[in-house]
Amino acid sequence: MKILVLNAGSSSLKFAVFDGGLRLIIKGQVSGIGSRPRLEAGDDPVRDVPDVTTPTEGLLVAAQWLSDNGHEPDHFNAIGHRIVHGGTQYVTPVAVNDAVQHDLEALRALAPLHLPFGLGVLREMRRVAPEVPNIACFDTAFHATQPELATRLPLPRAYFDKGYRRYGFHGLNYEHVVEALPRLSGKPLPRRLLAAHLGSGASMCAIHDGKSVATTMGFSTADGLVMGTRTGSIDPGVLVALMRDEHLTLDQLEDLLYRRSGLLGLSGISPDMRILLASDRTEAIEAVDYYCFSAARHAASLIPALGGVDAIAFTGGVGENAGPVRARILSHLKWLDVPLDRIHVVPANEELTIARNVRSLL
Repeated sequence: MKILVLNAGSSSLKFAVFDGGLRLIIKGQVSGIGSRPRLEAGDDPVRDVPDVTTPTEGLLVAAQWLSDNGHEPDHFNAIGHRIVHGGTQYVTPVAVNDAVQHDLEALRALAPLHLPFGLGVLREMRRVAPEVPNIACFDTAFHATQPELATRLPLPRAYFDKGYRRYGFHGLNYEHVVEALPRLSGKPLPRRLLAAHLGSGASMCAIHDGKSVATTMGFSTADGLVMGTRTGSIDPGVLVALMRDEHLTLDQLEDLLYRRSGLLGLSGISPDMRILLASDRTEAIEAVDYYCFSAARHAASLIPALGGVDAIAFTGGVGENAGPVRARILSHLKWLDVPLDRIHVVPANEELTIARNVRSLL
């Protein structure tokens, strides 16, 4: 068995090949889409691919590289895709046919800045290798176990029936944390686990007996923690005032919330935590302090859903690699009295989770 995994974002396309035992055979990515696109794959030197302007075009570059290295697209047993949103209908991995693709296209309004990339790559892969099963795996699915109380928004009830509710994201990586933590720690999965996915996008999840019971991201990927360029939770009155007093259009407001705020907006320097931690400028220090305090506040907000905390797991680029950030967040949470040996770092691996789900479905 040989499985191809595709993980499309707004500026990158990651790909990985696994065998039937879920052993990684090869991986790579087309990164820098929209700025300086380049192919990083296997042991080959990094190569600029200036003609790539979208993840779908990046897929064609990746597919050619895979073919050149003995992995023809139509020779895979299945192809797994990370799809950001499955709505309330798709809460488990699903083999994609025309009807499923149509359903997913109808969900674009729920994640307009993320879903089109994954769906575009899915559509193109179904064209390139029509005989190979394409399996959609959803970032929202892990959170389908949340009780209804945790999914409601304080709006008139009719809006909930239309799909205005809390969904949650980063579910594929939280699923990986649940699977990987016992192997890494050599202990059973903690019953009450607080997991923090900290990267350019960031969220936290309350995991009880291996299932999501609450999470910081809600209807959109802009909710919850402060992120690289996204605001996280913000007073809705501010948004009304920005549109009324600053005369922001809807598109300008969306651009502000998703692309010009967060660490970038707070510091005026960069959305990259590595750059901010290395800087001695006051703005950088203040942005990191804000990020850590905000993360701790949101962590505390999840504890009622767990009834206490037995362990904390950090994952994602910042969560794995920025020790000072972990330490600062934990300093705000020292009142929890979580022992040091119950604080873990779990390297993110969405691709492995997708491959596992694909193998199970096959």
